[in-house]
Amino acid sequence: MFSPPPSAPIPDPETNGHALDAAARIKSNYEKFSEPVDAAERLLSAGRLDEAAMCISVAAGIAARVHCGVFTNSRLERMLHDLSAATADKAPPLTGPKSANGVHRVLHVATETSFVGGLTRMIGRWSAADATRTNSLLLTRQHGAVPTALTEAIETSGGELHRLNTTNGTALDWVRRLRIIARDYDLVVLHIHCEDVIPLIAFARPETVPPVLFLNHADHLFWLGSSVGRAVINLRDAASDITIDRRGVAPERSLLLPTIVDKVQRRRSREEARKALNLPQDGVLMVSVARTPKYKTIHGTTFADRHVELLKRHPAAYLVVVGAGAALDWKPAQDAVAGRIIPLPEHPDPSTYFEAADIYVDSYPFVSSTSLMEAAGYGLPLVSLFTAPDEARIVGINHVGLVGPTLVATTAKEYEDTLTRLITEPSFREHMADAALNGVINTHQPAAWLGWLEGLYETAANLPQSASPPAGLSAKFDEPCFGELDCRHQDMFGSNLRIGEDLKAYIPSLPVVARIRAVGHLLKAGEIASPLEAAKLLVPEWVKRRIKP
Repeated sequence: MFSPPPSAPIPDPETNGHALDAAARIKSNYEKFSEPVDAAERLLSAGRLDEAAMCISVAAGIAARVHCGVFTNSRLERMLHDLSAATADKAPPLTGPKSANGVHRVLHVATETSFVGGLTRMIGRWSAADATRTNSLLLTRQHGAVPTALTEAIETSGGELHRLNTTNGTALDWVRRLRIIARDYDLVVLHIHCEDVIPLIAFARPETVPPVLFLNHADHLFWLGSSVGRAVINLRDAASDITIDRRGVAPERSLLLPTIVDKVQRRRSREEARKALNLPQDGVLMVSVARTPKYKTIHGTTFADRHVELLKRHPAAYLVVVGAGAALDWKPAQDAVAGRIIPLPEHPDPSTYFEAADIYVDSYPFVSSTSLMEAAGYGLPLVSLFTAPDEARIVGINHVGLVGPTLVATTAKEYEDTLTRLITEPSFREHMADAALNGVINTHQPAAWLGWLEGLYETAANLPQSASPPAGLSAKFDEPCFGELDCRHQDMFGSNLRIGEDLKAYIPSLPVVARIRAVGHLLKAGEIASPLEAAKLLVPEWVKRRIKP
């Protein structure tokens, strides 16, 4: 069993009890993370490549869900390169484009798309905005339908949609197929989940595949792939810091590209939107839009609780939170303000709520930058709460076009004072709304964003091809840290482990003997509820996806 190095600093319990508790959980998380890492190394040495890949994926899933004090791991990265070498074909070397002008066909690779969330929208917007190129999309482990808006953007671009897990074979068969597909393109952009090993094994040997760029969309989480590809694309400044300082990526390979959002076409007036949503016409409407996890309750304080006193002082104001869901622990706060806090489920198209709003309020404890940008496009002033020190600024707003226009409060009082001023001063609302709109137009909307993209492609084309594995791959980033960033990260975003569920998700992509062995392991561990569940796990994933995409 792994124990963190004794030299790793642990917070003083006399000065920071929460940090001490978080540090203890980080240590425990790291021990659990180390188990599948060790198992992957044993399996790789034994030549059981498919099962080694599964354990690498499970280890990454643990570290992405419960913070382990690390953002990368050199052992896992080296195994990705070893697996890539072990599954290599005899394709000749490829020469990538020498400039952005040489990039004509782009392959976007994602694990899975969804009807809610900024990542899926970014792929579609990227493809639509980059109208002079062909943009295609390959999905490695898609479950369910692909959003229509995304498929239409790919079709309009002249590209194709590929789904690996509907083709006969195992995860390593899909690795080989992905390489073959990718060689028809000039450039590959990865938009993958933190634990998706398929593209990383496919592209870890760079000499026979096009240049690969890794989109760092999960910048606050552990993810695999920091050693794979030509460069990492960061969406904001704080992400660049972690990419270089905690993932070991060379500064010249850490590039910046703002998030792209659509140019807003308002369909309704504020009054019409409120009528469509059955919301009151009078009063000041504050709106927040994000995925449910971004409104996590911290130390017993809900997102709703943070607005109770404000709403008591301003009886004509109310708050609608799209994405909060049922939020049962919000009821006391709702009752305290006569229902003027309204939590709603996640919505694939929240545009009507933006059209109805007077003020946009960011999610907390973790920001929702895409929603802020979209809100700015509708002419709304932006407010965000950031109570952490600068070391943990990854949990705050530091996105290019939002820095300055967003009113960022650093205390609960400053947050309430800022919202009070916006509620009571229409001229201030209008002034800050104009600033937010200009910031987004000049950076994040397509006309301006395309300039960033061309610069990114030009820089990437001029970077030398990376080695496999990179010479700079260092174990110094493997030791867990217990600083402000790490303890706050665990405190805010730690969730329950689901190792058994991660194994179950991967098992159907294994070869038959390995599937039987893995199901037997879960049966012995008591992780399988019934013979029917065991039987379902033995059905290959490609068969399931053909029957029910």
